[in-house]
Amino acid sequence: TNITVQLKPQVSELETVTVVAYGKQRKESIIGAINTIDTDELRVQSGQLSSNLAGKLAGVVVMQRSGEPGKSADFWIRGVNTFGENNKPLILVDGIEREMDLVDVDDIASLSILKDATATALYGVRGANGIVLITTKRGSEGAAKVSVKAEFGLTQPVKVPEMANAEQWIDYYNEISTYEEGSIKPIDDYQKQMYLSGADPDLYPNVDWMDAIYKNLAMTGRVNVSASGGNKNVRYYVGGSYYTEGGMFNMADNNNYNAQMNFNRFSFRSNIDINITKSTELGLSLSTQYTSKNKPGGVNSDVNNDFYAYAMRTTPISNPTIYSDGTLAVPPEGGGAVNVYNMLNYQGYTKDNRTMAQSLISLTQDFSDIITEGLKVNAKFSWDIDSNNSITRKYNPNQYHATGRDDQGNLMFDQIVTGTGYMSLDYVYPKGWTTINFEASATYDRVFADDHRVGALFLFNMRSKSMLRPTSYLEAWPYRNIGIAGRVTYAFRDKYFAEFNFGYNGSENFAPGKRFGFFPSVAIGWLISEESFMRNLQEDITKLKLRASVGSVGNDNIGGRRFAYITTINSNSSGYHFGYTDSNYYTGIQEGEVGVSDLTWEKALKMNIGLELGLWNELDVQLDFFKEKRTSIFMQRSTIPTQAGFVSNPYANYGKVNNQGYDLSVTYNKRFNDDWAMSLRGTVTYAKN
Repeated sequence: TNITVQLKPQVSELETVTVVAYGKQRKESIIGAINTIDTDELRVQSGQLSSNLAGKLAGVVVMQRSGEPGKSADFWIRGVNTFGENNKPLILVDGIEREMDLVDVDDIASLSILKDATATALYGVRGANGIVLITTKRGSEGAAKVSVKAEFGLTQPVKVPEMANAEQWIDYYNEISTYEEGSIKPIDDYQKQMYLSGADPDLYPNVDWMDAIYKNLAMTGRVNVSASGGNKNVRYYVGGSYYTEGGMFNMADNNNYNAQMNFNRFSFRSNIDINITKSTELGLSLSTQYTSKNKPGGVNSDVNNDFYAYAMRTTPISNPTIYSDGTLAVPPEGGGAVNVYNMLNYQGYTKDNRTMAQSLISLTQDFSDIITEGLKVNAKFSWDIDSNNSITRKYNPNQYHATGRDDQGNLMFDQIVTGTGYMSLDYVYPKGWTTINFEASATYDRVFADDHRVGALFLFNMRSKSMLRPTSYLEAWPYRNIGIAGRVTYAFRDKYFAEFNFGYNGSENFAPGKRFGFFPSVAIGWLISEESFMRNLQEDITKLKLRASVGSVGNDNIGGRRFAYITTINSNSSGYHFGYTDSNYYTGIQEGEVGVSDLTWEKALKMNIGLELGLWNELDVQLDFFKEKRTSIFMQRSTIPTQAGFVSNPYANYGKVNNQGYDLSVTYNKRFNDDWAMSLRGTVTYAKN
């Protein structure tokens, strides 16, 4: 007797589906412009997830503007589509708007970028700049799996400017100071030799300020511990991590306080799923993060730029970093009286603390055995809080400039800066936000007669964000969104696809009767590789798909003042004098900013044509051509006749931007044997306004 056993490969859900707006879809049925990334590619030694996206996803443009520890990168989807207030994408973590950089990379199960109208229309007035969907890990049935990981790395500047040395600077200075014939050089040959020889660095300093202020290397480290598992009734994932990043400043030893720049983050996440019945599932997600950033005090918020600017413009012979007897040095009177070395080491420190806590509870009921096959209902509620405070200890020391030496060879000083001699305390009271989200949805997914696959979604959601410590009347008003959304999908024999999406939602920022908008989109797709005439080529062409979409979305974060449809009144304008001695005065009332009666959100019409090609089960190519027309950008009119009588130039929704281009991703995966494999990825993004 012959028994034939055929093994079917087990494929995880994340390999067969893609996370899309408010749900998941089978990968072959996706006809929107969506890119996903293997989470292993995000695990590089950087504390900010936004920095890790550079070069990894087609259509994503990343710019790291600062090397300050803990600083996030700016990034855009398909370039900058607007010159309005907000041009950044919407970030959703487990369906809730949250910050990307607060999610630990090891907690991420999937990351998707939604680029065209089909993928983003459901988000309506908040989807014009694209969407980033992050799904965190959850437990699965099986024995407990414990993971412990520690990583350490080094960071260094990509390029440090090479400054003129003392000899070059003296020569340049003498040259520009003696352009007239017969002029005397301000720095004679003897003085020049003293500066260059280092015989008396107190009176004749020679300092490379970039080298004095910055180090060549800084340390980073990350530790992550996680556990997951469960049974058919309860599944769990628990993870905790610590990340630290040192600063690039070259600090002096200081026993009084630590002013070195550094960033530390602690995070914890717990995701639990409970089967209450065989068709009812309860989900509970809790996470918290604590960040602490230390930096030198006495400077502006952008610390690195302050030190960089002073180090760039301080001459190498201005003054030593510190005098040999420990006296704090400073340039002479009229020389700016600023020593960047003192700013860094002897003017105190600032410590910024931030605490975040997020909670999410969801309940899913499967009605397949109760009402009809493929019908599910879900409700979720989340509550988040974000609180931060700052402590600054400033110190203003006495600072001197050496004028020479006495008969005993001791330095003689002029006091340039008279300090206070003590450390002051500035405390910024906790401030932040609380955010509440509620969402209820019904989904339907069913196949009829083996040929017709039908899917549907209907959803209601609302969001309210309130400031913890409002300082004005307007700040006390919550930011709110509310709306409905829907999706209908159809596939015939998994070869021909059609999809319709819509969002109908609005914002509190607009006038009554004009707060809601309708945002539809349609898309079609054709999986050519499944056609009968392609069967002889399927070993070579494993996938060939064409797709196209068009639709409209909006952006309600338009900038300017809140409730700009209301005209402001200035109650403290110019008034009038009266009385016998003209000594009585009353202020007047004046119209301020004129309200925009037809105030609305930015509107974006998006079009996309895409091609997906797979060859030999090794090479995958995705190419998209896109075009977007952004209108109704809220901006202030630059010129207006004075005869019009406006106190200030009025605002209006009259800005326009056209954006078009293409994005391409090429991925090559080759497995040589059970132990060796190779993966290559390349992306190209081109966007033109």
